[in-house]
Amino acid sequence: MATTLNNVAETALDFSRDVLDTVTEFGRTAGKKIGSAREQTGDALHSAASSMRRNSSKIDGLARNAAKRLDATAHFVEHADLKGLRTGARKFGHNHLTLSLLVAAAAGFLAGVSICRGSRA
Repeated sequence: MATTLNNVAETALDFSRDVLDTVTEFGRTAGKKIGSAREQTGDALHSAASSMRRNSSKIDGLARNAAKRLDATAHFVEHADLKGLRTGARKFGHNHLTLSLLVAAAAGFLAGVSICRGSRA
């Protein structure tokens, strides 16, 4: 009886470690993609601001204000604190392991359903 419980406990611990590793890798991958998208968005906003400055002879004041706002938005997007978000998610995962496992299982299920639907189309 004790051996069976030990086996179940070891299996559950191994499973939770695997899930934690999977969630951590998912977070890293998502962070890289978000970082790349953030840089591209910032560059596009800077380009739009520059274009507005060049072509603003008739509505110079409005264009300058819009360009300033686009630059400010680009700056905000480029300097968003994603490390803090990742650290917070990691702490939450450690403090709420059961909920984290359920969320990971749900995400895996939804990804599987999405992949199956995509392959049928």
